[in-house]
Amino acid sequence: MRRFIAAMTAILLAAPAAFAADSLPDSTPLAMPVPQATIMARSFGPIHSCVAMQDAYDAGGWPRGTGLDTLKQIDSRVKQRVALRNDPGADVWTPLAATILAGKRATGDCDDISVTVSQMAVCAGMPADRLGLLITESPRSGADELHMLAFYADPSDRTWVFGDTFGRPRALSQVRQKLLFFTHIDHPTKWFALRGRDGAPLTSDLPAGTSAIPDLPIVPAKGSCTGTWGEGQG
Repeated sequence: MRRFIAAMTAILLAAPAAFAADSLPDSTPLAMPVPQATIMARSFGPIHSCVAMQDAYDAGGWPRGTGLDTLKQIDSRVKQRVALRNDPGADVWTPLAATILAGKRATGDCDDISVTVSQMAVCAGMPADRLGLLITESPRSGADELHMLAFYADPSDRTWVFGDTFGRPRALSQVRQKLLFFTHIDHPTKWFALRGRDGAPLTSDLPAGTSAIPDLPIVPAKGSCTGTWGEGQG
């Protein structure tokens, strides 16, 4: 996923409650505009509803449930049906659930996969307000790019990541790259930063992997977030 221009739309206020290494806050005091998310919402409509796809999802024998095993099955089946490919031009986030459920093979990169597995998780019965998207630094050392994962907060409020083109579904604390921004899929155009530009935490007790917002170029830099399924990853 190419880097995006992160203009600040809110100032730092009081820090919210602490969160553990395996959970994320509901929000932070710093809301961020993300152009790709706005374009996706305008072009494809809501990603937090499965009403139009539920019959096809059920007919295809996709898993139902709200546990880690369901996430693993969705992760694996989506990866089997998507060929990894970078966007040829501007960075575009494309929901692929409808294409996959129609029996077609799709192409996409990390942001497309993350959005798609989130859609599928709603079809599986997971509440949309517990699903979200997480932007991190790239797992590729020195890469001039960012990376995206999907996440799910289970009923115990433990957060799991899935749809990762570089790894398997796992607990949030097992994500090794630095965590930067997040959103919930029922409000996908409202993103939150985990630290301010001055490095001061917007929450307390931050996970070790969480970092300050990186310096972002005025012009988005071309990069790859496709990753690799790898052995045993789906």
